[in-house]
Amino acid sequence: MAYPNLKQAIWLLALLILTEMGFGMLIYAAGIISSQPLEHNNYLLGITKLAVYLLVLLYISRRADRRWASLLYPGNASSDWRLWASVALSISGTALVLFELNKAVISVIPMPELFQELIKSTVGRETSYPSALFHAAIVAPYVEELLFRGVILCGLLSNHSRKCAIIWSSILFGLSHLNPWQFSPALLYGFVFAWWTISTGSLWPAVVGHALNNLLSTTFMRIDVPYFAVSEDLNDVVFNPWWWTASGIALAALGLWWFHQISNKNRSANSNTIETGDTPEVGD
Repeated sequence: MAYPNLKQAIWLLALLILTEMGFGMLIYAAGIISSQPLEHNNYLLGITKLAVYLLVLLYISRRADRRWASLLYPGNASSDWRLWASVALSISGTALVLFELNKAVISVIPMPELFQELIKSTVGRETSYPSALFHAAIVAPYVEELLFRGVILCGLLSNHSRKCAIIWSSILFGLSHLNPWQFSPALLYGFVFAWWTISTGSLWPAVVGHALNNLLSTTFMRIDVPYFAVSEDLNDVVFNPWWWTASGIALAALGLWWFHQISNKNRSANSNTIETGDTPEVGD
């Protein structure tokens, strides 16, 4: 039986959260000792996140008897520019929709001041743009996709139905963010990234899409762009016109449809694709 099944995947999520909490406490304690706000240092946070995920992946390599290198390899990247254009179009449209969805969640569950400060110190104007990109758009997409799509999704595909694998890997991805404001976007992207991984047999579309989303989020938190205005008080939300959301849905649908068409054509010419029941693991 391939690793992990659903029960083991839930344990992996718990292990990840506990490890992150442990490292977080160490950073906070070191900040108190040094009289420096280390918990707001994005370079340190990025390196810490990388270390946490590498430790979890190391545990997986021992637990599942898998080659360490295979866990770190996202698979072969497609050379078809149309595939990457469809990824960019999909993410751009989805970002428009999720921007409004996030406002709806905030209007129901306002963000506490502490969480607002955390957001501002990691991706907002209170930190440098390069450091924010390092943490959010470079480290996070790579390591999170390695774990949630490269390990958990592939394990669930081998032990459960494709539908179950996609749903549960997406739910676990959403829960890993530990807050209701990022849960819905992460859940939706979890479905998209799982589909992209299954369709191509590679993590690269998910990694690139994940990075592009975080790049857009980080950028719009820092500059004033029409229809992307972010108030100093994140609970002060103003919804965009209906046609804004409709445009986002149309762009996302077009991008996802295009991705489906291109990946189907590439799959017919390349038999190295993940299939339920006989699932080669990404990176092998």
